[in-house]
Amino acid sequence: MIAVFRVIWNSFAYRLRMREANNLAVSLSMMVAFALPPGDLIYRTLFALVLNIYAYLINDTCDIEVDVASASKKLRQAEYLAAHRSAALAALLGLAALLLGAALWHSWLLLLAFVSNTVIIGAYSLWLKRVPFADLLLMALAGGSMTLVGITTDPQSWRLIGLLCLFSASYETIQVIRDEPEDRAQGVRTTAVLLGATRAAWIFRLIMVCAAIYGVLLLKSWIPAGLVLTLALPLSPERAARSWDLVRLVGGVVWLGLLVQTYLTR
Repeated sequence: MIAVFRVIWNSFAYRLRMREANNLAVSLSMMVAFALPPGDLIYRTLFALVLNIYAYLINDTCDIEVDVASASKKLRQAEYLAAHRSAALAALLGLAALLLGAALWHSWLLLLAFVSNTVIIGAYSLWLKRVPFADLLLMALAGGSMTLVGITTDPQSWRLIGLLCLFSASYETIQVIRDEPEDRAQGVRTTAVLLGATRAAWIFRLIMVCAAIYGVLLLKSWIPAGLVLTLALPLSPERAARSWDLVRLVGGVVWLGLLVQTYLTR
């Protein structure tokens, strides 16, 4: 049991250190903006926390060999996972059972979030993260499916999910650009490996233009027009990590502005 809890903690703590665990804040902000009752908000927030841990652990378990073979910051975590595979499997099954029970008790929306994330993250981690263009598409879908926890019956909340899908695709594009030298050395085919970092950077810019247009036309707000500020950011493997932080900052400000606008309108 100690190994099971350590496996879970290592996976989640790594994401906190890498500033990747942002789905919780996104889901929570949606629930606040659409004024969910306090009890429902707390229940969904706890569900979103466990769902994030579950999704991260799926990815880490599938990537044990790749992470052990690399010199990345995940090496120590990957070595522990490799030595405790049965604990990792037990953790996954335990989290899945907990999420399934909590979803069935609550609503079909949480059940949809659990099932869709299991399929999407599983397909991405086992296979499609190494298929050019599919890696970006799957992460776009994952960004939306992770945030289904905060959805409501308001049509605007569903339209916001579409913007999140575009955000997630843009973040993944930057990540594959950042990892391009290591992925190329290991023979991992991603969009950046296939096209090169320079061409992949233009995909990022196209996604951000689409996100700005989507926000202005479908969300009926000029706030997403601010996303065009990210188009000038440098996107080479050496500078991608810094640009990633700046893109998330701009995206976070746009997202917060949209939710404040939504809250005040309602």
